Amino acid sequence: MKNKFTIFSILALVVSGALFLSSFKTAKLSSSKVKVMQLTAVESLVGGGMTRSRLISSTADGSINEEDLGHFYSLVGIKFDNIRSNDTTIALKLEEYLNDGWELVSSTTTFGSSSGENGIVITRYLLKKTVE
Repeated sequence: MKNKFTIFSILALVVSGALFLSSFKTAKLSSSKVKVMQLTAVESLVGGGMTRSRLISSTADGSINEEDLGHFYSLVGIKFDNIRSNDTTIALKLEEYLNDGWELVSSTTTFGSSSGENGIVITRYLLKKTVE
């Protein structure tokens, strides 16, 4: 009986040791990389519609894609239809990238003006994507 207890104790100790040692997994080296993309909305605040507004997508490999956006002002005032259209265009582009596996990291908006009356609003969206 004492011999069976000793064998059982040794067997239990070996199994416990094996389970303990197997809990320390070797860290695998990751072969994944991160791609970065910037989406920039440049929206004009110049009266009379004499300017251009753009949505620019650029990646670290140098590829650039531009889409037209509407300007915010006409000779008679604010063009709310263009503002709504720009919002939709930007949202659809972000949705396209998010559905393609990109993740929004941050967004930043700034205003620039040389005369105090006219200017531009620039919004930058930084996206990243992990690839194998």
